[in-house]
Amino acid sequence: MKRTLSALLGNAAVHSLAELGDRAPHLRPYLPEHALLVTPPTPEAGAEVIAYARRQGWRVLPIGAGTKLNWLGNTPKADIFLRTTAWQKLIDHAAADMTVTTQVGIPFQQLQHHLAPAGQSIAADPLFRETATLGGCLATQSNGTLRQRYGSWRDQLLGVKFIRSDGQIVKAGGRVVKNVAGYDLMKLLIGSYGTLGILTEVTLRVYPLPDAVQIWQLRGEVSALAKGLEVILTSSLAPARCVLRLEPRGTLLLELEFHTLREVIAAGTLGDRLSQIAQTHNLQLEPQAPLGITLNPTPDQVTLKIGVPLSEMLPALTQLQQLARELACECRGEMSAGVGYAYLHGQEEHLRQLILRLRQGLPRGYVTVLAAPLNLKQQLDPWDYRGNALELMRKLKQQLDATGVFGTGVFVGNL
Repeated sequence: MKRTLSALLGNAAVHSLAELGDRAPHLRPYLPEHALLVTPPTPEAGAEVIAYARRQGWRVLPIGAGTKLNWLGNTPKADIFLRTTAWQKLIDHAAADMTVTTQVGIPFQQLQHHLAPAGQSIAADPLFRETATLGGCLATQSNGTLRQRYGSWRDQLLGVKFIRSDGQIVKAGGRVVKNVAGYDLMKLLIGSYGTLGILTEVTLRVYPLPDAVQIWQLRGEVSALAKGLEVILTSSLAPARCVLRLEPRGTLLLELEFHTLREVIAAGTLGDRLSQIAQTHNLQLEPQAPLGITLNPTPDQVTLKIGVPLSEMLPALTQLQQLARELACECRGEMSAGVGYAYLHGQEEHLRQLILRLRQGLPRGYVTVLAAPLNLKQQLDPWDYRGNALELMRKLKQQLDATGVFGTGVFVGNL
């Protein structure tokens, strides 16, 4: 296998586990002894690898920088780990049309630096933003708390190119905001963890950088926070972020970030309206300095992704807070627009109990175990999928990947 792929891509693009040595230590735990790490220089070369893998019956796991490999549901049953990090070409930034087209191997933060001179940005704040590739963010549906105002990746994506399981590069959508080109395959690929195809190129909406940013925190009793949150969500305030935070000390607070004009901040309009809400609901209002950073989980933390209806965000974090205290686990978390992350540290059995009891307490939501020791993941279903679409997912998988080229068992239902 290595000789064939080296002939196809060159020796520098193909590595065995033994050849990696101390390089890429974050990849080594997930690479089976027989698997190869390949880095095709172009999407076309990647397509050739997929076509050959299909003929040989090999299974392929697409990866970016590998920052979220520990989010996979299982140890991947893969013969080839296909890394997209060489695909970094910025194809077109149509600033007037507010779109950007780029290959997916570009690091997310590097893309933001490209857009900044035009006063624009991608309206997302994924975890590991400094090192994660754009493709990895899309494949894992990691886009952060800006979804409150700007929506998820599925809302921002306009067009894609991807490698099918037969080695053909195809496209869906287009490069303009208004298009009806073909089936909406984009929404299938986002969050599919590379089980349906390999993204090679995407077109995204971009947004103007805010003229000014103002951040406020509201603190108080849980019942008061719930009333304040309800008022804010139904008002015309329109925060860019409206985040419920559970701090490491166990404190719950509401953080609001506004993207606005300098004149609005100078006039004090936002502060006045928030002060009125705080006084009405007996909350403490404090301004905060814009940090402009995303706090990433540490390697020893268990990472959960939690989804609930908007009205149940605060009860969900309250349950998490109570369980963490009861089971002596360290915990911090955040939720916005019904989706959030929790970061836990504690004894493995206590963490297992916390996850199971949290799931029982959230009948209208889900608690997905993203990062965790493999032993813990094997004791429970990491995905916590409760819907009725699994059979439909399998049929779609059969249609798009009948021979199982991308069937590495890392996704819901071992897809």
